[in-house]
Amino acid sequence: MKSTAAHKVDRFTVTLVPTSDERSLRNVPSTFSPANRTYHWKRSEHFEYMVVPRRITSREVTVDVFVEPPKKAKLDLQAVLRDFVSTKMRSEWQGFRLGGISRGADAEPPRQTFKRATIEEILGVRLEP
Repeated sequence: MKSTAAHKVDRFTVTLVPTSDERSLRNVPSTFSPANRTYHWKRSEHFEYMVVPRRITSREVTVDVFVEPPKKAKLDLQAVLRDFVSTKMRSEWQGFRLGGISRGADAEPPRQTFKRATIEEILGVRLEP
């Protein structure tokens, strides 16, 4: 996505359920770029997308998928996204099964740049050795 102006895109919340041990949590879907320290857009066959993890527990992983569909195409985004997630689970997001996909909602994708923090800074506490 080339525009840096704030605009609305469709946001879907996808719930994934780990199918194996904690190793599947290493494959948590995300389009975070460590080099740029921000989430970036990727392109699929039908749309541009950004994946931002919202909640990670041992029982489920919730991610927001921001979708920028092509301007001229009339797509059933819910169905296209379901196919997209199924394909990703067979390739990049292994170790998960689909728990659910919310209805799409207008949203603004994140634009914040994230700094690398220590676990103590993230938790807001000092850990004892």
